[in-house]
Amino acid sequence: MMGVERLGRGLVTTLLLFICLAVPGTAFADVVIENVSIVDLETGAVADQQTVLIEGGRIARIAPRLEAPETAERVEGEGRFLIPGLWDSHVHIFSSRSEPETALPLYLIHGITGVRDMGALWPIADQKELQAKIESGEALGPRLLLAGAWVDARPGSWPGMFLADTPDEARETVTQIAEEGWAAVKSYSMLAKPTYLALADAAKHAGLPLVGHIPERVSLPTALVAGQRGMEHFGRMTMACSKAENQMIEELRAAMDLEVSLQEVFAIMASRNRIILDTWDETLCERVLQRVAAARLHVSPTLVVANFYLGNWPPAEAPRMKLIPAEVREAWGKPDFRLEAMTDEVRALAEKSIALDRKTFLMAHRAGVPILASSDASFANPFLFHGFSLLDELDLYVEIGLTPREALYTATVAPPRFFGLADQDGTIAEGRRADLVLLDANPLDGLAPLRKPRAVIANGRLIDSDALSMMASDLREKAQTSN
Repeated sequence: MMGVERLGRGLVTTLLLFICLAVPGTAFADVVIENVSIVDLETGAVADQQTVLIEGGRIARIAPRLEAPETAERVEGEGRFLIPGLWDSHVHIFSSRSEPETALPLYLIHGITGVRDMGALWPIADQKELQAKIESGEALGPRLLLAGAWVDARPGSWPGMFLADTPDEARETVTQIAEEGWAAVKSYSMLAKPTYLALADAAKHAGLPLVGHIPERVSLPTALVAGQRGMEHFGRMTMACSKAENQMIEELRAAMDLEVSLQEVFAIMASRNRIILDTWDETLCERVLQRVAAARLHVSPTLVVANFYLGNWPPAEAPRMKLIPAEVREAWGKPDFRLEAMTDEVRALAEKSIALDRKTFLMAHRAGVPILASSDASFANPFLFHGFSLLDELDLYVEIGLTPREALYTATVAPPRFFGLADQDGTIAEGRRADLVLLDANPLDGLAPLRKPRAVIANGRLIDSDALSMMASDLREKAQTSN
């Protein structure tokens, strides 16, 4: 049942030869951060002149003044601003053998101390091995949540997927996913409705959240009733605001029941853009979004993906491009099947469709729909960068109409609460895991300070500005010599 095209075992031992394990300027010991302003991203309150003591990877004490062990690593905050570490709630760091070698440091360089992986080519055992090494301090990287047990109909949209064409196969697949220890079940685009409903029911009985794509033959209201907890990408939300949602779904379902060619399926899906633009209704949308908010369906919008389809790509000399391995840059420059599948009409309507997505996104936020900041970063997704693209996504949220605090909430408070993490809730408080970012300016006034953290603390491990710069320099050097 498992997709067979997965990378072989034994990746982690080799990978650890390359990941920075003892970067100068990092410490895996007690840390005391003095004279900082702690930013509460839930309320917007700022507590000035605070000292934070970190012991054993946890926040031990917070007070204006406190006694710290003489052996503690001391950081003089000088009135700078301390926020919880960021989360990127939709990434793919295991799409090649060596991808974590680049991805892990890029996340830390950008203050991202947690990522949720949503689909991989690595075997789950190797993913869990790397996860454990990060938790123990053997490897330096963000906290990993392994939620990439994606399930699709045959032949599968990507290599390495679980495959299910019937309700029985869906139930068997969930059993396997639970036994392997994944954090969630991820539904994918081409599942038939009966198979999807069985998947949702089996996930519920297994105690696993169902997240992922809403399949193309399933309506958003059906997904809400089925108990889907998380929705990846935003387009289906805009489609649900169309008076023709059911009509579009039935047209595709009928065609697929007749086993039409894949080309015809894609043509039907491409025709939806025009229909949605013509039939999107604001009053209907308000009702839909109220229902989504009431159901607490968490949405990972990945709005930044639109830049790829619009051709908004960084030039080869852009600083971020110089941190990416040469073979990846070369692959990104080749023709891409997703762009080749775009019809002339889709290209002509792209800007209007994206504008409507963004309008619907702002309405969703104002309606109380929970948002998880996410980028879809992956070597397999051209010009979606580990680290950089999450900050691009947050900038987009502010451009669309969220305040800086509201945008940051989607990357700090919302993710750990949705994931049900016992030691994190997006606040800086005693007893919480020490995943923190020290900034030179107040991010409530604007998100620019996120681009250059003064220091990052990942699971209690201090990475100062010199170490962050060294990590970036190492990536540039490796990118220049890779082939």
